[in-house]
Amino acid sequence: MKQKKVLSLVLALFLTIFNFSIVLAKPRSSQPPPSAPTGLTVTNLTSSEINLTWNTVSGASGYKVFRASTYDSNYTQIATLTSNTYKNTGLNTSAKYWYFVRAYNSYGTSVDSTHISATTNQVVVVPSSSKVVLGFATYYYSGDNSSYNSMVTNSAAINEIATDTFTTDGLGNISGLVPSNQISYANSNGIKPYAMITNNFDGSIAKTLLESSTNRQTLINNITNALKVNSYKGVNIDLEGIYYYDRSYFTTFMSELYTALHPQGFTVTVSVPAKTSDSTTNSWSGAFDYAQIANYSDQVVLMAYDEHYPGGSAGSIASIGWVKNVVNYAVTVIPANKVLLGCAAYGYDWSSNGTKAYSISGVYNLASTYGAQIMWDSVSQSPYFNYTDASGIQHTVWFENSTSLSYKLDVVNSSNILGIAIWRLGLENADYWTVVKTKLMQ
Repeated sequence: MKQKKVLSLVLALFLTIFNFSIVLAKPRSSQPPPSAPTGLTVTNLTSSEINLTWNTVSGASGYKVFRASTYDSNYTQIATLTSNTYKNTGLNTSAKYWYFVRAYNSYGTSVDSTHISATTNQVVVVPSSSKVVLGFATYYYSGDNSSYNSMVTNSAAINEIATDTFTTDGLGNISGLVPSNQISYANSNGIKPYAMITNNFDGSIAKTLLESSTNRQTLINNITNALKVNSYKGVNIDLEGIYYYDRSYFTTFMSELYTALHPQGFTVTVSVPAKTSDSTTNSWSGAFDYAQIANYSDQVVLMAYDEHYPGGSAGSIASIGWVKNVVNYAVTVIPANKVLLGCAAYGYDWSSNGTKAYSISGVYNLASTYGAQIMWDSVSQSPYFNYTDASGIQHTVWFENSTSLSYKLDVVNSSNILGIAIWRLGLENADYWTVVKTKLMQ
């Protein structure tokens, strides 16, 4: 009996081992890899990023993203991830890229998804609605309405005006024809009017004025009185032709003026010659210590025009390369939020009989009168033309227009300076203002 029981146990153990062996020997069922992702699309792109998304694949453990570009036609795996979205960053601007995605799990990897392509955006300088537009306004004689009319027509785009009103002598006395209607309109329409102070480009007047503390104080007192009496909101100092050796005296004057006016709530602005470096002995710009002047000014106008001027050789009013260099230097020594780029709205006609200035419309009328073809200089980014007058004299005309201005406004935006100052209201045309509104206003 005991022997039969042992035999039964041995038999049972044998059957158990036999059955287990059969189970082990049974082949696993074959599982296919996941299917290819579908719905691969670009959901967002910028100048340096492309965002991809696709439908989730059932049974997938993750996804592999592949990319190719015009510079490398071979696809390269650039990411392995578990989500069904991917942001590809650090891309080149205006560049085309191709993508596909594969799903994978422990059984294998899918075939390719649909291949798609996308091109990154161009770098676009976003205009700022906070850019300041200052317009220089003239009133040369009673009934001169050109600047006034321009201000009224374009008031929505103008923040400030500086009226070319007062001239100083060496003793600090000032005189000029006050444009009451310009000031009144400006104050009533949210435009700040500033009184402009000039010295007729006379270095000797500046010398007598600046080197005397008494004369400086007289001018400051007269400016203060003129601002209050005529309802100005500030002043624009435009003393030109200052001898380079009066550099420290001019800085002292700006310091004294700022100390007097700023506590009273007046804005102090100053116009300075354009330069690309600081030469303290330069006969035209040496007197202007940008860094020091900026300490005593709310705004600094870079007079970046007349690169070629009456009496000199014919050429662009303000070539784009020169303008860029002027701005690039200025912002190294003046806070960018104080800098206004001076922009011209005129042209010059050079001939053996001298040089004559024209408004933008006047330039176009001149070209039409003589049947001249207006050409474009791609180096300076400026328009020009040539013609022969009735006396057989050759003329060369260079001018600023809406197209040349557009390139300069790109510099304003890219350098993040405060804005522009236009010389002068009444010389520009409608296209000029269209560009100002497009580039500087949202």
